Amino acid sequence: MRGGYEQIGGGHADGLPEYRVRRSTRSRRVRLTVTARDGLVVTLPAGVAEAHAHRAVADRSGWAIRALAEVAERREAFLAGPEGLLPGAVDLRAVSRVLPVVYAVGGRPHGSPAVARERDGVLTVTGSGDADARLAALRRWRDRTARSVLPTLAGDLAAETGIAPALITVRGQRTRWGSASARGTVSLNRNLVFLPPHLVRYVLAHELAHLRVLDHSPRFWALLESMVPFAKKTRAELRGTHHLVPVWADE
Repeated sequence: MRGGYEQIGGGHADGLPEYRVRRSTRSRRVRLTVTARDGLVVTLPAGVAEAHAHRAVADRSGWAIRALAEVAERREAFLAGPEGLLPGAVDLRAVSRVLPVVYAVGGRPHGSPAVARERDGVLTVTGSGDADARLAALRRWRDRTARSVLPTLAGDLAAETGIAPALITVRGQRTRWGSASARGTVSLNRNLVFLPPHLVRYVLAHELAHLRVLDHSPRFWALLESMVPFAKKTRAELRGTHHLVPVWADE
């Protein structure tokens, strides 16, 4: 069952933080992630016994507790319900645009999903007044916007550096801002649209550099520094910017 949750474990009795277990046919190792929406999740590869989830949380309980503390406020917003997640404005820092959001009931055939559209600098969500439907519309609009904006920015940098990917994809990665494959594919996290331009450029340059050098050897860093001065300093800055992704988009 790829992507589905099987159980909840942990708690006060064993001193471990509460966690959820998810099976993945794609995962090759036991992996721990923490998000505002889901809390602590242990992803198990197919065929791995559930006991490994408890062991993994026990081994990394210190990290898990710290990570949960970092997202506690955002998680509280998720648990409070969808109504409180609806934004009054959306800040697309990657392209230096702030869009006020207007919610309008009606304007769509009965039973149709809510739709978010940008026009004249305003993002209007029409259709159902249900908060979940409105959030879904905003997330679909985010996805469309990311698929338009990010490949364009990557293409501009590719032209500037002379390193062109074979394919650019925009996805909903949970733990990475981007990745690159030996086949020349660059995959970008859709939530990059919420980061400032210099950090987006760093991520794009990082992945383009991997098309030349797949590891993180000194040769890789030298290449990246030629594309983005002070690359390691910028990388450190990137680690502390997840809070720039609005809670409603933090899936």
